[in-house]
Amino acid sequence: MDVTKMLEADHRRAADLFEQIDEADGDERRPMIDELVGALRAHMELEERVLYPRIGEIVGDEAIEEATTEHELARTGLYQMLGLAPDEPGFGAALEAVKAGIEHHVGEEESEVFPRLRTEGEAILAAVATPFMQTRLELGMPMLASAIAAASTKDELLEEARSAEIEGASSMTKDELAEALAAKMS
Repeated sequence: MDVTKMLEADHRRAADLFEQIDEADGDERRPMIDELVGALRAHMELEERVLYPRIGEIVGDEAIEEATTEHELARTGLYQMLGLAPDEPGFGAALEAVKAGIEHHVGEEESEVFPRLRTEGEAILAAVATPFMQTRLELGMPMLASAIAAASTKDELLEEARSAEIEGASSMTKDELAEALAAKMS
């Protein structure tokens, strides 16, 4: 399983939430802000607990240190943003600062870190797949069938489905297996 595909799906969801918050007004922003903050905090914790400790040998310790610093800056920005009401002066600037930091971080991961892991770290990605999924569940992160399908081969999904005791797995398509696994993990 290529967990970087699931992380990229998280990135797309965060980008969508930033856009929705930008387009909303006042109090209608609050549920989206809460979802964004929760999603980003869980995503960062997942990377720090499961992925970063294992990938230094591929991407280098400096890249891990930079990513961890970017996470800390994002946490600080989120905290400051949450200190402002969604319609209070300065909220827009705080939101844009967080968004810019996240976009920079995502850009580096998706253009440098993840491609290297896919070509040079296949064994590491395979080794972190199970703890990655377990930690996602523990953190209450959504399991989107589309992300599961993008991250896995049909054989990997079939193995996971059998392990999860999903009936009829052997006759399911890849998308059906991903749907069944997502439902089982929810």
